[in-house]
Amino acid sequence: MFTLHFSVSVPFPIFDEQYVFVTGSHESLGSWDTRRALRLEKDDKNHWTGITNLGVDTVKFRYFIGNYLQSDATKDPVLFISKWETHLTPRCVMPPVEASKSGVCRANLRDVFGYNSGSEQISDSFVLDDDVHHIALTLSGVALKFYKKKHEQQSYRVKIVPFDLRNKFALTQACPKFKAQQEFGEPFHNLIDYHTFRTYSVAVEFLSFRIEVYSNQNNDLLAQGYALPSSLHDTYGKTSVPLLTKRGVPTGKIYFSYLFIRPIRLPHPRPIMHNCYAKYWKKRVTLEVGHRGMGESYTKFAVARENTLHSLNSAAKRGADFVEFDVHLTKDLIPIVYHDFHVMVSVAKKRTTESSNNSSMDSDGKVKSNNGSVSPPATTTSVDFYQLAVKDLNLNQLRLLHLDHIKHKERNENGDQAVTNGTPTQKYSSHHVTGEHDEAEEHRPFPTLLEALKNVSHDVGFNIEIKYPQLMVSGENEVEGGYIERNEFLDIILSEVLNNADNNRHIVFSSFDADMCKMISEKQKKYPVLFLCLGKQTRYPDYEDERTRSSLTAVKFTYSCGLMGVNFHSEDLLLDPTPVSKAKELGLISFVWGDELVERKYLDYFKYKVGVEGIIYDRIGEGESRKNVFTLEKAMRAELFSKKSGLGFGKKSSSPPRCFSHNQLNSQGISFGPGNRTRGMSASVWSNDIVEQSLGGRSSIDGSPAMFSIGETEIEQQLPLQQIQQQSQQHFPVIRRHNSSQAQGSFGFLPVLPEAFLKTQLSTGSNISSISSNNSSTTISGESTTNETFNGLSEVPGMNKRFVTTTASEI
Repeated sequence: MFTLHFSVSVPFPIFDEQYVFVTGSHESLGSWDTRRALRLEKDDKNHWTGITNLGVDTVKFRYFIGNYLQSDATKDPVLFISKWETHLTPRCVMPPVEASKSGVCRANLRDVFGYNSGSEQISDSFVLDDDVHHIALTLSGVALKFYKKKHEQQSYRVKIVPFDLRNKFALTQACPKFKAQQEFGEPFHNLIDYHTFRTYSVAVEFLSFRIEVYSNQNNDLLAQGYALPSSLHDTYGKTSVPLLTKRGVPTGKIYFSYLFIRPIRLPHPRPIMHNCYAKYWKKRVTLEVGHRGMGESYTKFAVARENTLHSLNSAAKRGADFVEFDVHLTKDLIPIVYHDFHVMVSVAKKRTTESSNNSSMDSDGKVKSNNGSVSPPATTTSVDFYQLAVKDLNLNQLRLLHLDHIKHKERNENGDQAVTNGTPTQKYSSHHVTGEHDEAEEHRPFPTLLEALKNVSHDVGFNIEIKYPQLMVSGENEVEGGYIERNEFLDIILSEVLNNADNNRHIVFSSFDADMCKMISEKQKKYPVLFLCLGKQTRYPDYEDERTRSSLTAVKFTYSCGLMGVNFHSEDLLLDPTPVSKAKELGLISFVWGDELVERKYLDYFKYKVGVEGIIYDRIGEGESRKNVFTLEKAMRAELFSKKSGLGFGKKSSSPPRCFSHNQLNSQGISFGPGNRTRGMSASVWSNDIVEQSLGGRSSIDGSPAMFSIGETEIEQQLPLQQIQQQSQQHFPVIRRHNSSQAQGSFGFLPVLPEAFLKTQLSTGSNISSISSNNSSTTISGESTTNETFNGLSEVPGMNKRFVTTTASEI
């Protein structure tokens, strides 16, 4: 049994009602169930500490900050998580290795919240309970209107205070914001500022807001208004409340939009903190994404009908790393893959022909010829097209009706399309949505999201664009007549993905609706989210939401909400690529989409000069053959493991009779391996994998398993790499990958060289011809197929020698 100590400091202020918790893989830490996490206590040094006893070999854990919300005294408090660590790999401790002789582990180690292995990863809000709602109020545009003109040009501050109508407590201090509001509010200027105020509540039926307006000159309270539950009619909308002076005299109005986000209420896997990809993006070459599979087909040339299983799989076969497709709901609430909100439905009707000059029409509508004979009126059949919203048709109707693309209507209105008996001519046959009766199922339109998850190659990633209608600058809505409530709409789609997606498939969500992106990020933490923006452009109608009309505004919004990145419009970036630089500065990733990307010169520009992480374009793989990056990585891993297996790697052996602690690793002389062979300051610590040791001028396989090994270079100063290579024939250290928190604390900051590369150089004798150095890295180049980067030699605290460190590379 081991005694495990936790101690963590928080590098930013937190409220008095908040606590620091630790959850992890052991039962005493809740087995990743945050409701049963270990709550730490704050000591007199403002460190949060806790102790638990366990008897396991490895424990993984994360810290998070939370507070309790209670709707009334008859209900149990609900834990709300305001901030949590989101590193891809949790913290890890190995008590058998790190414990002292008395069995105490991590007694003198202090963590810093959000920092692990040299990087910071913190996310806001992890909503798990169905009763917790996220409420956001947004001020933008001309939010403040006063009845007297003298007030219009003044500068004001706005403060929003959430409170419970039952006067139990004010929620401002109980619930964290993006940042704590100032005492006299935040400066706001009409048409300039964009402010979002955020809070969380478990009693939304009693939640109200007091809106205070202060003078920016002397901080005097000028007016205030109240937004009561009756003012907020739905979970999303815009409203206004009157502003009253201190004497209760109406002086103006304040306009704001509001959004209520609640957790997913459909069955889905309960989210845990073990793994999280919402803030993780592995650095690779630019990913290439097939737009709607093989590209737009209803308005442009394409080899396959867009957004079909065949188109998506064709893009995968042609080497697409991801495929992008659009998802919204049918009338019977089934998620389908289709781009547009409307379709054109063909309706056949009968039409009477005109009588000839030698005939006339009698009073009954019958045709009477000149010779007196009577016959029924002549009729012909024609086809008219009527526009219907996809949301007004169920899945069976979409698959049975004869449908054309919405662009068919525009062609007719512009007089550009010839129509024979109501049917488009061959010139625009690409507008046909409905396929031929004998078409294979995978070629047919309107596949369900579930069919895509199950039947599209699992090697290709999914960029799932959530389609939700928005208000346009013109004042029109993309879909008139109301739409499915946002939370219900999104719950159906997210639960379908969370329940049915292959755990190995890479998935990223995106949407042009900024609030929808925020909701996706709040409702699930498994997959990252990209905000799609139009920017400054001329091809498409602009949305009313200013966040999508400016690329820089999109970057700021994305950063403030903790999203993964922005999907920019190529037309805007070709005018000014600055938003990508700003995104990189803030740690965001950048994708780009647009019509220009069909040309190779623009693809190369964004890949190599601008340096975006992903490119979405039509007709992927037609100009040149390519391979899916995930397939290549899988093959490289298989080849690497194959080579290791041939050398004896990967074989399991029994545990050695002893393990080594952190203190033992720093001793001046230490034994390692079987028996008591000693070599200065070299050491190996046990794990289940056999590691390679460099012994006596030969590279061999030591029969003992090891967690990691450390060896000195026996040099006091940094040497050229060629000299290090020569010395490696006598003594070259190897540190294997490890997750030990003690080892991370002592050695995790050291620079790394991929183990596979190092072993290749030493075993094949490849010529390392040159080395260039700067303050942060040393780049090796030579005759090998790829160049690798490492950070040279680093000094370990408490040791008077320098060490080279290597780890197995992430592929």
